[in-house]
Amino acid sequence: MTPITIINRYILKELLQPFLLCLGFLSLVFLLTKIIDITDLVVNYRASLSTVLAMVGYTLPVMMQYTLPMSVMMAVLLTLLRMSADQEVVAIKAGGAGLSAIFYPVGAFCLLGSLLTLAVTVYAVPWGNYSYKKMVVNIASAGVDASIKEGTFNTNFDGVMLYVERINPEDKSLHGVFIRDTRNPESEVSITAPRGVRFFSKQAETLTLRLFNGEVNQVNLVDRAVNAIGFSTYDIRVNFGKLHSDKSLGNKARDEMSLSELSAYIASEKKAGRIPATAIMEINEKFALALAAFTLGILSISLGLRSAFSRKSSGMGLGLVCFLLYYVMHAAGWSLGKSGVLAPELALWVGNIVMGSAGLIFLARVAREKTLGFDVLGGFFLSLFRWAMAPLRKGGRS
Repeated sequence: MTPITIINRYILKELLQPFLLCLGFLSLVFLLTKIIDITDLVVNYRASLSTVLAMVGYTLPVMMQYTLPMSVMMAVLLTLLRMSADQEVVAIKAGGAGLSAIFYPVGAFCLLGSLLTLAVTVYAVPWGNYSYKKMVVNIASAGVDASIKEGTFNTNFDGVMLYVERINPEDKSLHGVFIRDTRNPESEVSITAPRGVRFFSKQAETLTLRLFNGEVNQVNLVDRAVNAIGFSTYDIRVNFGKLHSDKSLGNKARDEMSLSELSAYIASEKKAGRIPATAIMEINEKFALALAAFTLGILSISLGLRSAFSRKSSGMGLGLVCFLLYYVMHAAGWSLGKSGVLAPELALWVGNIVMGSAGLIFLARVAREKTLGFDVLGGFFLSLFRWAMAPLRKGGRS
């Protein structure tokens, strides 16, 4: 086994442990943002443990499209910081291998991370989003059906209170129905009916109550007018779904559609003379996030090899700052693309262009055994600060 092969295997092995640790920790942090929604389903709709675990599994791809690039960057940064601090980089140079012995295995690791992220964004994210939505709708519909009980005020619907005196066990028809609807801020509606039936629509995420031979009393809160209307048949619809899809894209939201479905939608919109900016950016986001694992990883090589950041705590902070800058540019790209300031095909690539350019510049300086230029940049800002403060100092002396 050649020395280069030994070095490659050693570096790849050293990269794996911090990568897995960062991936697990960051995924847990992202998962905490979903705890409230999952807890609501458990408490209000009595979701089982297996259902909760399945929902967590469906949520993981959405998290991993962000945690994978960040974990690749942190793994490279922390590994090279440790190797620099332990003089292992110096030993590799002294052995005649050169920095290329570090660039190749780390570059291969970043490329693998990029391909893994691409698989997640292209295949796993649409599947996870759509499966999560279907499960939530199923839980909500089953929970609503179970929560409608005799002699109980049901307040699971936003702005609608439902009371049923009796439920026929044979045909599940409702008897002695009272409904108070406050969804319209300008009026309140009270509905009474001796009998009714219910229909669930999982596709529309609605519960329809069809009432017979009742009365509607409407109070206008603006002019205090009261209207009473009798009816033979009356339908009232309430939403029980927790997710609200982008209905302009059909039954699936844009983040639930595969590449082929997004491409077909974009083609149909362009044929109709419209520019589907969000769908175009959705496709570009999949590839931009995948490339981010590579560009941020390459940027981390030069940062990790500099002794100015030889402590792991400093490296962790530096990595978080770099990823935060990338995420800010990514979010700004969405805003600029939607507003039309940037073309939707270009908007989400800004972060990769900036970070990739910085990574290549820094990498070239490291290869020539030069500093990254932070000292020059720091001196420039220090001189600028002194120049700005000079008039104040003169004024103080006078």
